[in-house]
Amino acid sequence: MNLATQTIPRFKEFAPGDKPNVVDPISSRQRTAWNEVPEVADRSCDVVVAGGGLSGVTAAIAATRRGASVIMVEPTHMVGGQATAGGVSAFDITFHYDHALNDFGIWSEILARIQHIYDVDLNRPVNVGHYRKISFTPNVAVVERVLTEMLDAAGVPVLRNTGISAAFREAGRVTGLLTTAGPIEAKIVIDATEDGQVLALAGVPHRLSNGVSNGTTTRGITSQRQAIQDITYTAIIQAYPGGIPDELRVTVAPENYDTYAAEFRSAYPPEGGFDSLKKKPGPLGFAGFRAAPDLSSENMQTGDEYNAVTRTNLNHFNDFPVGADYLTDPDARARYEAEAKLKTICIIYYLQNELGLPWSVATDEGYAEGPTPPRNPYVPQVYIPIERHMPLIPYIRESRRVIGTAIITGKDIVREPNRTEAPWRDDSVVVGTYHPDLHGGRAETDFENYLGESLADKPTVWREGPFPIPMGALIPEWVDGLLAAEKNISTTRLASGAIRLHPTVSGIGEAAGTAAALAVHHGVQPAEIPVAAVQLSLAEGGALLTPLAVEGLDRGSPEFIAVTLALARNRAAKEILRPKNMEPYIITDTEAAAAAGQVSIQYLKDWRVSIQR
Repeated sequence: MNLATQTIPRFKEFAPGDKPNVVDPISSRQRTAWNEVPEVADRSCDVVVAGGGLSGVTAAIAATRRGASVIMVEPTHMVGGQATAGGVSAFDITFHYDHALNDFGIWSEILARIQHIYDVDLNRPVNVGHYRKISFTPNVAVVERVLTEMLDAAGVPVLRNTGISAAFREAGRVTGLLTTAGPIEAKIVIDATEDGQVLALAGVPHRLSNGVSNGTTTRGITSQRQAIQDITYTAIIQAYPGGIPDELRVTVAPENYDTYAAEFRSAYPPEGGFDSLKKKPGPLGFAGFRAAPDLSSENMQTGDEYNAVTRTNLNHFNDFPVGADYLTDPDARARYEAEAKLKTICIIYYLQNELGLPWSVATDEGYAEGPTPPRNPYVPQVYIPIERHMPLIPYIRESRRVIGTAIITGKDIVREPNRTEAPWRDDSVVVGTYHPDLHGGRAETDFENYLGESLADKPTVWREGPFPIPMGALIPEWVDGLLAAEKNISTTRLASGAIRLHPTVSGIGEAAGTAAALAVHHGVQPAEIPVAAVQLSLAEGGALLTPLAVEGLDRGSPEFIAVTLALARNRAAKEILRPKNMEPYIITDTEAAAAAGQVSIQYLKDWRVSIQR
């Protein structure tokens, strides 16, 4: 892509009258995998990845490509975490960094494969949400299909429908996991769960809310109700123009409906309203925010045609506040999730009964197809027909966070003015771009004052732009044999609000998998690997380590690896250009930067490992 002209189109253009292929996008391989319950057996590998979310998938693929044997463990029947099992298939990205975010690393491969399915197999637009044509809002079933295919291609064994009950630890080293499919011994464990489960099971020091845990007990939290960010139990809903099937009608208002009704009437008004992000005129104005392609119809709508939306994701005004006990008390968690589900069912009741819209849950995204469809004992049985088609897990925004050898704070990622770059670090292995967006837990007492952080550090207006994620944020300070991924890395609460986006957690997983493979190959612990060696291997895999893309340099360019390493290590001069209404980019003396990078590559020659595709 030429950043100076930015002429490459991402999305296929469809002509008037084009018809989609209305076919089932779910492959037979998916359905087989979804219903697999692994036999109980003793297993061993180089790297075990706990959690099959986006971060877990990229970690497993990155490690496997670098020669490590990997086993992934996923408690639900779907891989993809928040993007699939959690229902947030409308990718949360910062649109002003499209090329830098979406054309590098394993994340770019995921997007390209998803795009291919819509362009070729389904012959329909995928850019249907966010009220704009540059959105990327695929279906859960398609995202899960792509991730399944990529894991299969990489040769990663995935133990789906498998719970994790304990972690093995010898002195100061984590050595494996105990699962419902038996024990797994490993040289490196990667915690890519949605909630930092392994940190607790392995007794790894971590942060929880604004308190600190030594791995077993937590201090600094005045109450287990101390706030963490809200969860959201999303639902994928669609229009039924021929009438809502009887079993998908919500005829009984959930118990707390009257508590929420006024909020819904404001958020989903019959006359619509104007909100540049979430509401447009008319009763269907809400639907374009996180719209998804309607696989059951011939709808060819794109993102700017919001009045034509016939399928969307309910992820608006259904946040649900939770306390730290959500992460520590299984019964409290079940109760929170039940209330969060019921709040979303309240929205469906409102749409059906107050607005008279023929909308209810979509039944073709794969949620009910595993061996155990979603069922929460605290959700009344009358809602089971709706619940079985709701996501397998909620959207979890804040998890336990490892105490690492480095920490990311709110002060570290300040971007002033908006859409500029935070101060860069030469030990960065991932680029983030999002605003520190806290959903809940924003009282003065909710921040880690002992780390010098307070409410004053949260920008009062939106601030996005590239910020660095250092390698030390993935490495525990006191425990060997483990790397943190997903949302479990070393951050303050405020900074954690900026790392949960799909491209970011994907990059975190790729870095963790790369570091794990290098550690295994060289027989050392992750903390002993030079950060530059991890950066070199990531660049060799096509990841972006610079704040922005470099003009004239894509991941396939001959000079990409050397120039990327030189700029990441601050061994070459650069300048950032900011053309009006265009994505900013880096310019550098490519020849000089490549020469500087080659010096570093030569220095790191003993740390290099080959990468298989």
